[in-house]
Amino acid sequence: MGSSASQEDQVPLLKDNEEIQPIFEELKLVLIGSQGAGKNTIANAILKEKAFTFWTSYKSVHIKKTCTVSGTQIHLTRTPGWRGDLSRSEQTKQEIVHCVQSLYSSGPHAILLALKVNAVLSESNINTLENLLTVQLWKHTIVLFTYGEKLGGYNIEDYIRCQQLQPLIKKCGERYFVIRNNDSNQIIETIQELVARKNSAYYFKLSAQTEVNNTLLSDWRRLVERIKSKIASLSAFKENLLSNPNTQNNHSLKRLLDLKDAEIKRLNDIVEEKEREIERLRSRYSRTQELDLSGLHRRIKELEDQLDTMSSELEGKNTENKILEKQVKEKDAKIEELKTELQMQQQKAIDWRTHDDQNAAVHAGYLSELCQDVSVVAIRSQTQIQLQALPSKALLGWSDTLLKILNELSDEDLEKIKYFLFWNTTKYGICRSSAEHKNRVKLADQMLKQWGEEQSVLNTRDLVKNIPRNDDAMRELFEPYLKSIGETW
Repeated sequence: MGSSASQEDQVPLLKDNEEIQPIFEELKLVLIGSQGAGKNTIANAILKEKAFTFWTSYKSVHIKKTCTVSGTQIHLTRTPGWRGDLSRSEQTKQEIVHCVQSLYSSGPHAILLALKVNAVLSESNINTLENLLTVQLWKHTIVLFTYGEKLGGYNIEDYIRCQQLQPLIKKCGERYFVIRNNDSNQIIETIQELVARKNSAYYFKLSAQTEVNNTLLSDWRRLVERIKSKIASLSAFKENLLSNPNTQNNHSLKRLLDLKDAEIKRLNDIVEEKEREIERLRSRYSRTQELDLSGLHRRIKELEDQLDTMSSELEGKNTENKILEKQVKEKDAKIEELKTELQMQQQKAIDWRTHDDQNAAVHAGYLSELCQDVSVVAIRSQTQIQLQALPSKALLGWSDTLLKILNELSDEDLEKIKYFLFWNTTKYGICRSSAEHKNRVKLADQMLKQWGEEQSVLNTRDLVKNIPRNDDAMRELFEPYLKSIGETW
């Protein structure tokens, strides 16, 4: 370990660790920390090369390096450091967020927080990091203590208690590591083990904090298989080491053997822990699926019941509709019959306008006859055809005036007249199909035939006022006829 070795210690160590399978084939890491925290030292120790130098220490932008170490392709990004209060360093904050959120499409496996021994991470800076990266940050953070030689006679646990760092370490799931005298041995293996111990998703993504049970199960199962493969390769490595005749007398080989035993034990602990988590998560996922299926079955049953009810109601409606359709057809036929009769009588009344002496007798006779005919049927629920008084001398010329009134109206006003007619058939007795597409001449003719002259004066007045058209010109057209029948505007 940095000291000179005897000839006995110079036996090749089975090509170092080349035949040992790593836990991760690829590892994406983001390194953050204040200025002077030792980020370059950590980065070089991880990559096992002088990738970061003094000249990169004070750059205000991130630096990304990629290197393969012990079979793992490592993508390491070192963010610029902050001095004092991080909340005041806008560019550094933007760089940290960019490296975590955008630099890796899947997000990093871990955030490495460099913390120099005898330095502290202020509560303000902790809050700033949480505001930037959310509290989910700590589920993916590993604290790396640099300059561990300054601990002196203290171990790291005593130091953490003394500096009151327990809340931070607890936030990070007890994931921390100490680097002493730039010692890079085992750092990448330790980081891989700490990443494997995370009880969260593989990657840290700001845009997707919700962990889906099924995805976690799949990720953790693959992770357990990778760890078991590494344990198998470590065991094979040990067997090869033990078969070396120089092992018993070579202190370096014996120490390496002890280190591999300790590593196998740690990995077995991780496997046991992960398998317990997998079983717990599988049970929770199964219960969730059962609840979802149960709820789905209930919902299907509710929908089926609703469908049955709606089908029954629809069947009843169809029967009711058929009855109503039959009644409507019968009433339509009767209405058409009465309309024909009424039109014939009105035509006769118009022909008799010049016979002044016969108006009263004709009026009384036809009014009595038509009222008897109309009273025998209910037209469309409560519609009745009302025969109006036959023309008098005072109403002579009303048909021409009615046409003049309609011509005075704009197309828009005429449409309004038709609208009031169609939607108040009870009062006016003119249906949509018989008048909708008629011009002014035909509409005037139908109004006279339907209402008679006196009632047509009143109905037309009401319709014109509803438009509204209350101007003097319009009133002058109506005035003589209203006066003659004892009505006003």
